[in-house]
Amino acid sequence: MPKFKWYRPGDPIPPLTKEMYRKGVASAKGDEPHDVVAARYDRKNDTLDLTLRKGITVCLPRKQIWEIAHADPKDVAQVEVEPDGEGISFRSINMDIYVPGLLADELGSIVARALGRHTRGISTPKKAAASRKNGRKGGRPRKKAA
Repeated sequence: MPKFKWYRPGDPIPPLTKEMYRKGVASAKGDEPHDVVAARYDRKNDTLDLTLRKGITVCLPRKQIWEIAHADPKDVAQVEVEPDGEGISFRSINMDIYVPGLLADELGSIVARALGRHTRGISTPKKAAASRKNGRKGGRPRKKAA
């Protein structure tokens, strides 16, 4: 079992390395869905911990999830995984959450920022050739005033 580094709310998130990017792309190409296999509420850290089918564990601060941000912690502790693995339920507060949407909302900006840092400054041979050609013609054309 690989060792994981746990990041708590407020901890700085390290930049995405080429190795992390490569592993992420390789794991995303598999056919297995990223369904939830286990969910629990960590009262000590006030986080909702989701374990996905591929062994990935995601810890989200309860206050960051708007559906349960104002719910009582004892109600959040009674979390159940839906039979299809795509959702979690909090029956005592009559709340169901679609996990792929939750992950996209909560982690989408982090992943986008990390990918932006990873790909910044990378140019393809085609882009480099087009840039050289434009440079010979005097550079980027000026915008015309409307």
